[in-house]
Amino acid sequence: MAEDESVAALEERFFDDLQRVELLRRRLPVGVRPSLRDLAGRAQRSHNTIDNWLSGKAFPADVDVLVKVIADIGQAAARGGIAGREAVLLDPGRWRERHGAVNRARVREAEQARQGHQASAALAHAEIRARLGALSDPPQRLDRWTASQLRVHPSISGTTSDAPGFVLPSYIERPHDQQLRQVLQTAIAGGEAALVVVRGGSCTGKTRAAYEAVRRIGGLADWDLVFPRTATSALEVLAARALIARTVLWLDDAHQLLAGHAGEAFAAGLLSRLAQPGPALVVATLWDAAFTELTAPPCEGADNSADPHHHARALLTDATAVVRVPPVFGVDDLRELDTRGGDPALAAARRSSRDGRIAQTLAAGLHLVDRYESAYEPPACYTRALVTAAMDACRLGWDAPVPDGFLRDAAPGYLTDEQRTAAGPHWFTSALADARAQVQRVAAALEPVPRPGGMGAQPGVSRLADYLDAHGRAIREHAAPPPTFWTAAADHATDAGHLARLSQEAEALGFHHDAERLARLATDAGHSGAYDALAEMRERAGDQQGAERLAQLAADTGNPRCYAALAWMRERTGDRQGGERLARLAANAGNPDALRNLTEMRERAGDRDGAERLARLAVSAGDKDALRRLGLARERAGDRQGAERLFRLAADAGQLRAYNSLVRLRELAGDRQGAEEVARLAADAGYPRCYTALAWLRERAGDRHSAKRLAQLATDAGDSNAFRELAKLWERAGDGPDADRAGFE
Repeated sequence: MAEDESVAALEERFFDDLQRVELLRRRLPVGVRPSLRDLAGRAQRSHNTIDNWLSGKAFPADVDVLVKVIADIGQAAARGGIAGREAVLLDPGRWRERHGAVNRARVREAEQARQGHQASAALAHAEIRARLGALSDPPQRLDRWTASQLRVHPSISGTTSDAPGFVLPSYIERPHDQQLRQVLQTAIAGGEAALVVVRGGSCTGKTRAAYEAVRRIGGLADWDLVFPRTATSALEVLAARALIARTVLWLDDAHQLLAGHAGEAFAAGLLSRLAQPGPALVVATLWDAAFTELTAPPCEGADNSADPHHHARALLTDATAVVRVPPVFGVDDLRELDTRGGDPALAAARRSSRDGRIAQTLAAGLHLVDRYESAYEPPACYTRALVTAAMDACRLGWDAPVPDGFLRDAAPGYLTDEQRTAAGPHWFTSALADARAQVQRVAAALEPVPRPGGMGAQPGVSRLADYLDAHGRAIREHAAPPPTFWTAAADHATDAGHLARLSQEAEALGFHHDAERLARLATDAGHSGAYDALAEMRERAGDQQGAERLAQLAADTGNPRCYAALAWMRERTGDRQGGERLARLAANAGNPDALRNLTEMRERAGDRDGAERLARLAVSAGDKDALRRLGLARERAGDRQGAERLFRLAADAGQLRAYNSLVRLRELAGDRQGAEEVARLAADAGYPRCYTALAWLRERAGDRHSAKRLAQLATDAGDSNAFRELAKLWERAGDGPDADRAGFE
């Protein structure tokens, strides 16, 4: 018996011989033949079990019991005088050996299968790791990530030591930590993909709370964590299917990833992934203000094109849970903090924090504000000017690192005559160095920006510290930047989106010349709607001449939509003549939609003559369907006579689909001859579909003979699908034989 023989072959012979034993038992004389019940009783097994063994239906699990059954049958065969001829078949020792051989073969094949599965799994795992390892921000085990790597704010040390290093003070658990941990544990236990949002103000401890939660929850340590730093990297993570089971997607400052076109694409992709099976976690931190902005509903009546956060809003509002980190420590939190006497950072924060803003002090936010607010005299005022210019840039739409050249050119407008006079030749170099100096060796007002794909900082650019950004949005919400700001922005901004947003802000604040310059630069950089926004703002302000001039600039750059928007606005304010003139300009520039919209507005307002005149203009401008659409509106309003006249005008203008509407009206009016005459005219004009449509109407009315005749006319006129469509109608009506015949007539 070969050791490498297959399980199937061994089992087949084993079962064949068991069946031979059963046949032998049945041939024994009645007086000596043991019954199945006798064998089962002596073996202490059920009758069915012994029957299944001997008939080859089941493999005996207990070899000792099998050997006993074989021995009983052998003894009976001896009494019947036939044991000698079947000695080999009835040898209990041989059956024990064969039983062992089958079991060993089973174990061997199971081990081979297991090793094969392991090899396949290892190969698949290696392929996944290779794919994920190629990411710009590849995943790694969660327990290998440090607080610094996950962008937890470093803390003040609370000591006078100058030793550098990342300081992470003891953590004070607050009520939101318990809520966050419970949410994550529930999500993990549910085995689904989940999004948990941690929101709060700048430097309030959002990232630290999320870090402590994922680090302390049991069962997450051996999960992977992937942390994309940019929207591009986040899209790359989704494209590589990196959010696999048992993975945490870490989205610190998620508002920076979700803003803009790439952010919308990422939000849409993440929504799709969250709808798939888990377990996987997405942990996102956002500022309160950013969360409110991203989840705010669009203006009433706006379509998706005017809704820049459509997918981001859906993502955040459908989050599994949203946990808010309060800006201050409560009374109980402060009491707990007072018990941590051994942590110098916490002790220092407790002494110097105002109104329980412990987290902000730990992250040096309040120190940055204090330095900024007290910097009025030279040379500190020059640093303040740079920081204020950066604040205005951030709050007015420049959500990217600001160039040093912009800060230098914008700063003079933030200084008094005396301060500018007192400035030395190296004022900018000194001020920039001061703004980049770290407070408490933790944070700087203007922080360096890491290179996207390498080591070190990008030269010539800075990023405003988060807490100062939030502070600037609060204290300068209604402040108008000086003229030097707009000039510097035009000279140094290069991103089309930034330029367009700055243009709108300049217009809103009354810097019209700067707004137009920035809009021109935005258009040159590829932003097609920069002039549109300005024109609409001028129109709302009553500067119709300025609005039309900007619309002309937009049209000159290939964007006639601006004329259409102004036409709609004029019409809404009652200036019908102005609206009509602008709609014609839009049509001449290649956008007939304005005439169509005005046509509908006039029709709804009851100005039928005006609506018809505009529809004719729309047809002349290339909108061949304008008169037919107006006819449909008249028909819906119950004016069939007016509708028929418009349908005839539309047909005369070359809109062949209008013939269908004419046929329908004639048929509904009971003028069958007139309906067929219109269908003939349509066929003569190269549109045989009218015959087909009329055939359908006749069939629905029960006139099958007429329907067949019209279908034949349609076929003769060139509509090869006429009978096929009529057959489908008959088939749905349950008339199978006629449906079969129709295809061959």
